[in-house]
Amino acid sequence: MSFRFQKRVKVAPGIRLNISKRGVSTSVGRRGGSVTLGRRGLYGNVGLPGSGLSYRTKLDKTTGRTLYTSPQKNSRAVPQTVLLNFDKTSHSLVFVDEDGQRVPPAVERDIKRKFNDDIQKIYDQKEQEINEHTTKLLKLHKETLQERSPEELRDLARKSVTLEVEMPSEREIFEELKVDFEEGLRFFERISLLLPKKRKEFLEKVKNEAQQQYTHEFKLFEQAQEEYEEAKLKRLAKVEKVIAGDPVAMELWLENFLAELDFPLDTNVSFSILSADTIYVDVDLPQMEEIPLTKAEILKSGKLKVQKKSQRELREHYAIMVGGTALYLCSYVFSLLPTCETIIISGYTQVKNKATGHLDDQYIYSLKVDKSTLYSLNMEEVHPIAAFENFEPIINATKTFIFREIKPYEPVEEKRN
Repeated sequence: MSFRFQKRVKVAPGIRLNISKRGVSTSVGRRGGSVTLGRRGLYGNVGLPGSGLSYRTKLDKTTGRTLYTSPQKNSRAVPQTVLLNFDKTSHSLVFVDEDGQRVPPAVERDIKRKFNDDIQKIYDQKEQEINEHTTKLLKLHKETLQERSPEELRDLARKSVTLEVEMPSEREIFEELKVDFEEGLRFFERISLLLPKKRKEFLEKVKNEAQQQYTHEFKLFEQAQEEYEEAKLKRLAKVEKVIAGDPVAMELWLENFLAELDFPLDTNVSFSILSADTIYVDVDLPQMEEIPLTKAEILKSGKLKVQKKSQRELREHYAIMVGGTALYLCSYVFSLLPTCETIIISGYTQVKNKATGHLDDQYIYSLKVDKSTLYSLNMEEVHPIAAFENFEPIINATKTFIFREIKPYEPVEEKRN
């Protein structure tokens, strides 16, 4: 069986501030964010597309101020709209007009002076966005999960089944239908509702329709509730078999949760239940080129510095990700399967075969991870690859984390009754 773990973290291509002389309005157009300068001040709503990050504030704290007053003589007119773009080459914010031309230096200086704190927050967000992906990868082994008791597993089983349908409300149905019915009336029919008799007839009609709809929706709710209770009982029955070490139940249980697991990078995982206490896990690791290649920091000057990681740094980050993935996945399986004591886990990646030009699978580590040893480690302090030494490793790597191909442990499945 093969499962797909996926969590995409996108680095936004740019951000923008749209500064207008008119009053507060909704910005329409390019992605990113907008701010509007008006008589009551400057308001901003800045977002990093694709990152989920946004910032909204009243930028100009003093009302009645203008952003920039142009000198009266020998000066280019102040642009009505100023765009703040992120230049990926210089990793800096650039002020341009709607035609893409840099604004006059005096305008740029005035904007930076008045809105320095808000512009700095944009730089801070950009730094966080660039480094966030690397941070998640380097902390994988520190997120290892602890064992769950049988009662905790039962509670997990109950929570893993949800009732998607809410109990209907006859009052809410009535109010919604009343609005719908009124909107469907012609002008004179609406006027006639001012008459008590007509109003009463109208409300009675709405009430009858609401009762019928409520009866129908309540039946659907009862049916959904029955299915929910049945599914919960089945899930609880399954977890009891898992607690008892039934391999078939363990396989289905693990499959349920692996399908919902999120990882910082796309990772394929296959597994096989060899026995109640031993599981084989195969991890199709991302390639080194898929990990973040750059890092960012805010300098004392307030500017954002973005640079490529060195090859040595890339290899070390990749190694920490490789090791962290193994340790985290093992803890994840141990937390779900209480009878499991040993996990044989192997990781492979794709390497170009110079003879064929195709990508071939190449194993780079294989371990026998026992539960007690894994949980005895101080994950806050260990290096994930160094931690492999505790688990009968098959690995061939240099001190600078150049991995060479190895032959992994082979799974030996016990016969099931």
